[in-house]
Amino acid sequence: MTVMPTVEGGLKLVPEDDDDWNVLSAIALDADEEIAKRFSGLMDEESMWEDIVVPDLETHFSKQLEVVIEALKAGRDSGEVIISPGESEEWYGALNQARLGLERIYQFGPDEKVVLEEISSLSERSAYRRGRFYSAVQAVLIEYAMPD
Repeated sequence: MTVMPTVEGGLKLVPEDDDDWNVLSAIALDADEEIAKRFSGLMDEESMWEDIVVPDLETHFSKQLEVVIEALKAGRDSGEVIISPGESEEWYGALNQARLGLERIYQFGPDEKVVLEEISSLSERSAYRRGRFYSAVQAVLIEYAMPD
């Protein structure tokens, strides 16, 4: 897959094969659906986090994923996915949800401690690689597409 900045200040993702499209489609599947509720466990009960903040966070996180899903649908027709500068924050958030979801399930820990050759499960290796890809796209988003 090719990832490149656009003249307009966004990013263009050009998947080269079905595997690349599958990785992009996995963003929504890997996302941690319970992330907003898990944050509430960090707050004291008197903060009313669960009642006031969680519904707004759930709506916000869902919108991030919807932006990604719609861009992927449109991209299937053209063969490329465009992330406009106005959508860069939603993409960043969706990628973060996916990374956190993978970490919750697989608990890889810091990258410098992971030895890919020691991961015996094919699905776990695939998850690790997707997480690294999501991180890389986030870095490119920060560098080229996100507002200062």
